[in-house]
Amino acid sequence: MKKTIIAAAVVMLSGCAGVKDRGMGSGICPPGCSPAKPTAETGGVVSVPDAYAPVFADLDDKKSLLKAAGLNLQYLRSTGAPSAVYSFGSRKVTTADLAAATAEFIKIISEAGGQDELDRRIKEKFEIYRLAGQDSTGTVVFSSYYEPTLRASLKPGGEYVYPIYARPDDLVTVNLGNFNEKFKGEKISGRLDGKELAPYIDREAIDFEGALKGRGLELAWFRDRVDVMDLHIEGSGRLLLDDGREMKAKFAATNSLKFKGWLSALVEMGALPREGLSEEKGRAYLRDHPEKVRDVMTRNRRYTFFRLEDIKDPEAGPEGTYGLPLVGWRSIAIDNALVPMGALAFMSVTTPDVNDRGELLGRKQDRRFVFCQDTGGAIKGPARVDFFAGNGEKAHTFAFKLWDPGTLHLLLLKERPAESAGKAP
Repeated sequence: MKKTIIAAAVVMLSGCAGVKDRGMGSGICPPGCSPAKPTAETGGVVSVPDAYAPVFADLDDKKSLLKAAGLNLQYLRSTGAPSAVYSFGSRKVTTADLAAATAEFIKIISEAGGQDELDRRIKEKFEIYRLAGQDSTGTVVFSSYYEPTLRASLKPGGEYVYPIYARPDDLVTVNLGNFNEKFKGEKISGRLDGKELAPYIDREAIDFEGALKGRGLELAWFRDRVDVMDLHIEGSGRLLLDDGREMKAKFAATNSLKFKGWLSALVEMGALPREGLSEEKGRAYLRDHPEKVRDVMTRNRRYTFFRLEDIKDPEAGPEGTYGLPLVGWRSIAIDNALVPMGALAFMSVTTPDVNDRGELLGRKQDRRFVFCQDTGGAIKGPARVDFFAGNGEKAHTFAFKLWDPGTLHLLLLKERPAESAGKAP
């Protein structure tokens, strides 16, 4: 049975790609967009000599940074020892190391009087590492995701005709790391066909052939298939109901089948040129060509299932892989096979410059501290990072415009002599 599941898993994974549909700007893949395979020696994370350390400057809101740090420390102190030890260069990393780094970081951020003092104290206290990036050059491609707010109804009728579904009872999820260490952090889903794990039904069967109808799995209904797809791609969102209430649609599972972004599908079909492609142009095309909707949507075979919850804290983001809320502009998704949940990081990348109304003003250089608190289907290898932009119009525009090369550094407290004594050089 184990061999059967692993074999099926490998086949399904070989076709897996992306949970996010990004790269809609120039259409040119920037350096590093094809993840490099980590070497056995580095594990995808390499040590950075002091002379090559970046300037640790963070010009964004300290309140959001401390909020993310506090949640990070809460997670690290509540979890036990990791099931797998991670490697940063030649150093083995434990949950205790990550918790100590976060606690010291909170102290420094709270006390530092300015950017110069912040940079100095970080370099005094921390060892610096970085994601190896494409071909070990350190170049990492940043994409972005956000929490959409979409109009929906808890009952079908009128304009609300397109449902989202709860996780079906026959959907089986397999943690591949339990079977083989090289699949650490990988999960797939399928269904049992006799004694074998088979692929689950796809978008064609569910949305256009009614494969889940009559099972009582519908949770909410939407006015537009693109809204449903947006929610599927982002993995979670807020539902704005007609009575003014909001609810959370939270990620429950996927069918693990191959992902194809609907905007990418439009380009591949020759419906729209890649140059100047945008979500607005894609929506307009589908409104003008309803006969193309099925062909476009079903090219994405991956399907996301949800659960609904009341909103207890309007400021709380969606739940990340680490089990607590993500914080807008401070949480990132990484490959959990290489980087542990709760790692402290510093990103540097040119990003869209967007105002609070969601208007794109240009581009700007951005440097900030973030925490590794989430994962994503497309975020594999040491050359990909997904940046969580929060919710609202600014986040929406930002998330669809970021697809740029940069660097991601990781920080650990320097080991005391007593801790490193007796270790192999």
